[in-house]
Amino acid sequence: MQDASSPLNIGFIGLGMMGRGMARHVLAKGHSVGLLVRSEEGATRCADLLAAGARSLTTSADVAAMADVLIICVTGSPEVEEVVLGRHGVLEGIRPGSVVVDCSTSQPDSTRHLAAAIAAKGALFLDAALTGTPKHAEEGQLNLLVGGDPAVLERVRPIFEAFAKNIFYCGAVGAGHTTKLLHQFVVLGNAAILAEAFSCASKTGVNLEVLCDVIDSGGANSTAFQRLRPYVLEGNDQMFRFSIGNAHKDMRYYARMTGEARAVSYLGDAVHNTYTVATNQGYTPQFIPHLINSLNTLNGTADEQKKV
Repeated sequence: MQDASSPLNIGFIGLGMMGRGMARHVLAKGHSVGLLVRSEEGATRCADLLAAGARSLTTSADVAAMADVLIICVTGSPEVEEVVLGRHGVLEGIRPGSVVVDCSTSQPDSTRHLAAAIAAKGALFLDAALTGTPKHAEEGQLNLLVGGDPAVLERVRPIFEAFAKNIFYCGAVGAGHTTKLLHQFVVLGNAAILAEAFSCASKTGVNLEVLCDVIDSGGANSTAFQRLRPYVLEGNDQMFRFSIGNAHKDMRYYARMTGEARAVSYLGDAVHNTYTVATNQGYTPQFIPHLINSLNTLNGTADEQKKV
């Protein structure tokens, strides 16, 4: 692979709320971009990228075959495994010396398994989990949590700098995804605590605007609070555009990771349970602020709080 500061062929698999913004910034830097587009709906969603010169490809193998650097940004480990190992997957098209980057939130044990499979094909691998919001993706201001060979990171750093404001080297393969799950536990745990506090406040007659002012002025303030506040006061859920379904998935991965590490997870289990209950209530597609609605429908009995 030539120097990443020169124009390269960059493939993207996963063009959702994060991937589209990332691809747009890479395209703007003058790189040749290939996109996995498998439906008319996908073509419509990516129309601006295609109009700007991106190529439409129909299989993961095709994207891998054209790419010096292949960036995968899908929901989680099952989806990444299907993209890489499945029929017409990345392993069928990948070229020796190319770099595969998994920007999904994935299970570290799966990540290490896929890295080995990719290495057997003579290619290189980085896990580069994202933190930030779709707005940060559109602005090119994401954070990247990278695991893998630091020399490979340096080779592709100019690509990452097209859409990331901070690039953290976390350690060997899997360390980026491990760090992301720890980050998600802190953020989603904070959101769950706040949602429970607001639910209790509404049931005890506390003035929610005053409570928000109190939190804003003291040690309880946080990014999660600032993203929840517009929903509490105005019903605006757009400041926390992360689904309860994805939160449940991330906390399930965190629970698995802590179990494998034999780490204490008293609070992790409680947070996981909170998102499990909301998912079972049908809140999967709703953004995180709707966790408050989930809690408001419960009466606090042991049966309703039981993990499913």
